[in-house]
Amino acid sequence: MKFKFIAILLIHAFALNVFVKAQTPKITVISGASVIDGTERKPIKNAVIVIEGNRIREVGAKNKIKLPKNTEIIDAAGKFVIPGLADMHIHAGRDFFLREGGGARMLAAGFTTVFNPSGPRLDTVAEVQNVSRRDDSKMPRVFGVGPGFTVKGSHAAAPSYGTFLVETADEGRIKVREYKAAGVDAIKLIYEDGGRAGRPTYPMMKPEIMRAIIDEAHKQNLKAYVHALNLKRAKEALEAGADGMVHTVLSERVDDEYIALMKKNRAVFITTHTIMKAFADIAAWAQQLEAMDERGIVPSQEYERFKSLEGVEAFYKNVPKLTEEQMGFIKYNLRKVYDAGILVVAGTDRGTFGVSSQLELVFLVEDGLKPAEALQAATINAAKMLGREREQGTIEAGKLADLVILDADPLADIRNIRRVNRVIKSGIVYEPAELLQNAK
Repeated sequence: MKFKFIAILLIHAFALNVFVKAQTPKITVISGASVIDGTERKPIKNAVIVIEGNRIREVGAKNKIKLPKNTEIIDAAGKFVIPGLADMHIHAGRDFFLREGGGARMLAAGFTTVFNPSGPRLDTVAEVQNVSRRDDSKMPRVFGVGPGFTVKGSHAAAPSYGTFLVETADEGRIKVREYKAAGVDAIKLIYEDGGRAGRPTYPMMKPEIMRAIIDEAHKQNLKAYVHALNLKRAKEALEAGADGMVHTVLSERVDDEYIALMKKNRAVFITTHTIMKAFADIAAWAQQLEAMDERGIVPSQEYERFKSLEGVEAFYKNVPKLTEEQMGFIKYNLRKVYDAGILVVAGTDRGTFGVSSQLELVFLVEDGLKPAEALQAATINAAKMLGREREQGTIEAGKLADLVILDADPLADIRNIRRVNRVIKSGIVYEPAELLQNAK
């Protein structure tokens, strides 16, 4: 009887030990890299990052941290670690992320978070959010607005855009409440007439509808982001309380009134230089994109489209070609807004499998930002836009373990952002080659 009792105790002890081991979070250590943590601090050389479960437990100089026992150590000597990147203006629906391998390709490029300012369909918003935000999901965390608001005959009104064509202020308010119930993170509306030289080229949302949508969004505790490429329209939206601009201003240089309104609203400024560069010279843009794409992330046909005169001509039949003057406005406005202390956030409006998202940072540096400033636009600033700066955006103890290990220093040359060695999302380590293989 005594032996039977002891046996039972041993069985329970063994079972408890197995349970405890199963509940103990895995510990991973990244050792020897230079850590560019996304704050204002200088890089930490020969650093150690201790990851426990899906969180960063500790980060600091290697000689100041005692390594835990039974860890998986990643030897990152000579490499550079940055926070997981974010593209805050990418148009991609449910199938791009869940079926077509787009999410895996984005993750392989170092992007652990994206914001979709139009889409997916309202009935799939919750599904994409739930799948993408799992720790073990091989795609970036997706945040978004559901279908954007526009009006009949205006920008993005074609059925292929999946937008909602609003006709009255009351209808707009009802729809915002419906979006809230579906679980969107924000709403987006188009307040633009496409005008050049003061002449409108398509119908624009009525001001009272625009104001009603923004007002209702705020009542529902949602941010309202606006597409307005014209300075006058952008200021009208900001006067109505808009929380951010999803593009720069194209019509002219921004003025002090615009800056004051942006500051008053604590509004964000999403850059989208990638789409603007494509509109200015699609052939040159495609060449730059291909040069960044060392791993062949983008399907080759995407490049082939713009290697012929016919392909370029076909592109400009559907989109306006931007002028040299407009490109000058874009460059000026970026530095003006940044120097004013407005939250500048990186976004592409292209979403070409993460490579254009990398290229956005290159363009931001070409247009006046320092490499460290461009990196912050795609890390901590993006987290602040989402209200998630306590969770992500920098490499600090307690935050989610979203990291990118690079083979070369992005502060020395921002193009090194393409030199992705490993990507870590929620503490899970991914090899880019494996992600890309699974995405095919």
